[in-house]
Amino acid sequence: MQQAWITHLGYAMPGQPVAQQDFATWMEPRLRPGTSIERWRRFNARSGVAFRHSVLDVFGAEGEAFWPLAGADTPGTERRSRLFAERALPLALKAVASAIPGPLPGITHVVTATCTGAVAPGLDLQLVQALRLPGSVQRLAVGFMGCYAAVQALRVARDACKADPTACVLVVCCELSSLHLQAGPADDALLGACLFADGASAAIVQAEPVADGVNLRIVADRCSIIPDSDAHMRWYAGDQGFVLGLSPAITGALSHDLAPFVAGLLAQRDPATVRWVVHPGGPRILEAVERALALDATRLASSRAALRQAGNRSSGTVLAILSAELATPWSGPIALMAFGPGLTVESMVLERA
Repeated sequence: MQQAWITHLGYAMPGQPVAQQDFATWMEPRLRPGTSIERWRRFNARSGVAFRHSVLDVFGAEGEAFWPLAGADTPGTERRSRLFAERALPLALKAVASAIPGPLPGITHVVTATCTGAVAPGLDLQLVQALRLPGSVQRLAVGFMGCYAAVQALRVARDACKADPTACVLVVCCELSSLHLQAGPADDALLGACLFADGASAAIVQAEPVADGVNLRIVADRCSIIPDSDAHMRWYAGDQGFVLGLSPAITGALSHDLAPFVAGLLAQRDPATVRWVVHPGGPRILEAVERALALDATRLASSRAALRQAGNRSSGTVLAILSAELATPWSGPIALMAFGPGLTVESMVLERA
C-alpha cells in the first residue's frame, strides 16, 4: 500500500512577543461596558499564556483602533478581511521558509487552512504566485474548520500522495486570530481574547522519505463528532469581525468521549506509551485529555509550553508543537489531536524511525 510522509516541517509567528500581563493590563480600560474586570483578570491568570504574537501593532495606532477605550466602535469585518489578505501571506511565507530553508521541491499541490480569513483570491493562490509555482498546481483551501484543520489538511495531502506517488503537497496553516479578538462583555469573548494569538505552520507531504527530512510516516487517522455538542463551540462572521462562542461544557464532553475514541485510533497501543501533541485550546482542555487518557502531566508538556510561549494559534498550533517535539532524538509513534466546532475531535498517528 502506498504510504505518505511528512518530510519538512516549520512554523512562524509575527512580530515581537507581547507579554500577556502587559496586554491584559492595557486591555482593561478598553473592555466594553458591562464587562467584569474581575473575571477578565481571573481568566488571564488561569490562561496558561505568558506571551502572544500579533500581526497588529498592539500598543500602537492599530491597537487603539481595534480596541478603543471603553469598547467604542471598532473596525468592521471588511477592514479585518482586507488586513488578513495583506498580512497572512508574509507570515505564511515565513513558515514555509522555516520548513524548507533551501530550494523548494517540485510542489504539485497546495493545501491551506484558516478560519480567521475569508477572502478571494485566497491564501492558496497568493502562495502559488509568491513562490512562483506553476499554474498547474492543484489547490484546496480548508476554511472555517477551526483548530483541528491542520489534521484535515494533512489528511488531504496524504490522500493526494496515495493517489499519485509523484505528488508533493505543501500544507500551510495560517491564523490571524488577533484580527477578531473581542473586548467582552461575554465570558466567551473574554476567554478568546485571553487565549488566541497569531501564527502559521507549514509542512511538505510526499510518498517517500527524503534525505535530511523530518520523515514522519503517516500511520493512521481518526475523526469523531461528539454527540449533542454542536452548541459547545461556534465561530461566525459578525459585523465587527468573527465572533467566538465557547461553552464550559466542552471539557466534560471531551472527558466522556475521548477514551473510546483513542482506543480506536491507537489500536493495541497504550496511550501512555505514545508521544502526544494535543492542541492547547486552554489549560482545562489539556487537563481533560490527561484525565480521560490517564496520562501523566509530563506527557503534554510540549502542548503547555506552546500555549505559554505563544498562545492558541488555532490550526497553526499542532504542527508548531510537533516541530518542537522533533528537536530531540527519539523514535516511535506520536499522536496529534485537536478539537473544533462540532464538537469535533481530529487525530493522526505518525511514526518516526
